[in-house]
Formats: sequence, C-alpha cells, structure tokens
Amino acid sequence: MLKRSLIIFTCLFIAVSGLAYGQASSHRAAASGGATAGVDISSIVEESFRASPDNKRTAFIKKTSGDKYTVVVDGKEGKRYDDLGAPIFSPDGRRFAYGAKSGNKWAVVVNGMEGKQYDRVAVHLITFSPDSARIAYPARSADRWFVMADEKEGKKYDDIGTLVFSPDSRRLAYNVRIGNNWHVVVDGKEGRYYDAIMVGTPVFSPDGMHVAYNAFTDGKVVCVLDEKESRRYDGVGTTIAFSPDSKRVAYNARMGDRWFVVLDGKEEKSYDSIKRGTPLFSPDSKKLTYGAKSGPRWFVVLDGEERKHYDLLETPVFSRDSRQLAYGAQKDGAWFVVHNAREGRPYEDIVSDNPVFSPDGKQLAYIVRKGKKFLVIIDGKEEKEYDSIIEDSLLFSPDGKHVAYIAQQGKNRFVVVDGKERKESDITPLPGIGRIVFDSPDTLRYIAVKGNHIFQVVERIE
Repeated sequence: MLKRSLIIFTCLFIAVSGLAYGQASSHRAAASGGATAGVDISSIVEESFRASPDNKRTAFIKKTSGDKYTVVVDGKEGKRYDDLGAPIFSPDGRRFAYGAKSGNKWAVVVNGMEGKQYDRVAVHLITFSPDSARIAYPARSADRWFVMADEKEGKKYDDIGTLVFSPDSRRLAYNVRIGNNWHVVVDGKEGRYYDAIMVGTPVFSPDGMHVAYNAFTDGKVVCVLDEKESRRYDGVGTTIAFSPDSKRVAYNARMGDRWFVVLDGKEEKSYDSIKRGTPLFSPDSKKLTYGAKSGPRWFVVLDGEERKHYDLLETPVFSRDSRQLAYGAQKDGAWFVVHNAREGRPYEDIVSDNPVFSPDGKQLAYIVRKGKKFLVIIDGKEEKEYDSIIEDSLLFSPDGKHVAYIAQQGKNRFVVVDGKERKESDITPLPGIGRIVFDSPDTLRYIAVKGNHIFQVVERIE
C-alpha cells in the first residue's frame, strides 16, 4: 500500500533555456487546493523550468519590470539582468550556474556569486564536473575565445566547441579552432590539427585515462585514440563506446556504402547500415552488441552472432548483471519486445525507446500502445490503460520491489506506483516535470502542478 506520509509543497519558480528571453509565457489559472502559498507564474519565460538531478531543487527565469530578467532558485529571486542563459544544476544538485548579461557584458553566476565579466559567454556550454566541484565555460574578450576553468583563463583561440570532464573530474578536454584548423585540447595540451572535429566528441574512457574523438581530414574521417589515428574511412558514426573497464573501445565506420564496427582496431563484418546509438558494451565489459541492417531487415549482433531479422529495431539494453538483453522490434506492422531472443506479445507500438530492467535484472518493464490507449507491461503482465504515459518516467525502485511512472487520463496527470494512482496534477506544457526520483527504496520524489501552483511532492511507500 502506498501511504502519503510526507508531502512537501515547495513553490517552484521557473528557469530558462536559450540566450534571449524577450517573450514570457502566460500561464494564468485559478489557485486550487493543497497549496500553502501561491505563486503567480504569469511572467515565467517559456521553456525555462529546470529541476536538479535529485528533484530537490528548482530554478527558472522570470520576466520582471523594465524588461529585466531574474533567475528564481528554490523560490528566491536573484539579481535582475538584461538577459539570461539557461540555468543548470550540478550533478549533486548543490550548485547552480547561469550566464547573465548587464549592459554589453556577460558573466557566469554560480550559487548567486557573479564572476568576471566578458564580452561574451557561451552559456549553453557551461559545464560542471561529475563530482560537482569544478565548472568550466568558454568566454570571449574582443575577438578571442578561451576556457574559464576553476577561475583560471586558458589560452586564447579563434573558436571553442564542446567541453567535457573526465568521469573522475580530474581532466578537461575541449575542441578549439586556430585559423582554419581544429584541435582537441586535453589538460591544456593541443593535439594535432584537423579540418573539423565531430560533434559529440571527444569522449573519455570511464577511468579517465583515455581520450577518443572523430576528426575530418582531407575528405576522410579518422578515430583518434590517445592521439593515435585509426585507418582513414569515408565516414564514421557518432558513437564511440568504451567498455566499462576502459580496456576496450568500439565505433562504427564506413568504406564506400558498407558499414562495420571497429573493435579494438579490428574491423568486423560489414553491413548496409549500423544503428545509431550502438555499439555498446555490457556492464561487465565482456559482451558487445549493436544493431545492423542487411537489405531491408534489421537485427541485433551480439559478440559477432546475428540474431533474428526484423523490419525495424530499437536500441538494445543490457541488464546490470549483463545476463539479460532486451530491445524493441517490429515485424509485419506489429511491435514487441525481444527479451533474450524470446518475442513478447505484439502491440501497435512500443512507446519507450528502451525497455527498463530492475536493478537485479529479474524484472523487465516497458510502455506500449494498445489501440488509442497506453499501458505499462511488467514481466509480460498488462497494467491499467491510460490516455498517455510519459516514457522517460518509467523506473524501478533501487531494490526492484516497486515500479513507478507518470500517466495521463483526460485533463489529469498523476504518478502511478505499483498500480496505484497518486496525487493528481494538471496537464502542463512546462518541461522537466515528467521525472520521478527515488530518494530511497521506499521514498520517491516528483514535481506536480495544480492550477497556477507548482509543488514538490515526496511520498513514502509502505
């Protein structure tokens, strides 16, 4: 039984994305029951809401008088500025940052403290390290860009691209342009020059010891691992996969019209296409899988062995213990989930891109469409049908004993836990409220909306 033992009504104010916020959204609704205090959100800027990864904190941009903007964090308004960039939270949720413009100058504000002013700040590239202790962002003075990391200005360049910290937070890599050439800078050291660096790279290995990226040179593409080039290819995929133990690396490459996976420098069998988002390693680093296409049919390749062919294929998913493999597939117009080579019941559609395994790998859940309704399937059993289910909301509790997701019926939206519907919430266009977080095996946290009030809700499962 789910018992609401604690409900925290925290008035949420709303955060923003983008560089300029000249248009504010109008969300006018009558206050309705449950709120201890109301917040008029008629001046919230569209697409501005943000929640910390643990759902405990919120931020948004609000338009104020005099065409000024302010970021509201945990219900408290910050300094007013002429323009603002989207606020972001650190991975642990304890820090927040955003770009702010005063006059003709930009600065980055971290936990309310304004940093040095510059002519420009790439606000969409403000980046916290995984341990939340470090922050880096590109800034520009005059016509030269540099990375500001740990309050120190780096070398100046003509342009700067993606920033990425290593998983252990000790290293920092980013792309830079000098004239017509692009380089990857790792720990302040420039790599060799190329015509361009592929979006989504560089990538660190899980142990932070290796760096890989895709680069364009003389009409060809190479994968560069620790500054050593692969063979030159006609094309490469956007996915560079390191094994969890950091000892292996795989990526997709193309010669002519044939695609293949390159595993530890060796080319595997070629196909007409390799599915985006693959290859991927199992959590124990021992298995490699990817989606491949031959003629009109798609199939999963697991450790070099081709599985059954289908018309369409979703990205495969491993269980944490690496023993289970599941993916969505379509055949003759019907969708189903393939779990360890066994096909499940067919439906009109598989809504969730990836099935969800319980932490111990013993249970499997996913969302399907049945006629005009949507429902969750747990270990082959159908839950209640709804008008809609937010696909990214489906998850198991840390101990695997509970399943939660957010469903919509008519004009109401609510959290469903173990088949039981919880507190109703209005349907709202505000982004970022379709996520559930488990604080512990028996406590979950989510954000709800009622009228013109936004609440943070904490519930205990008993």
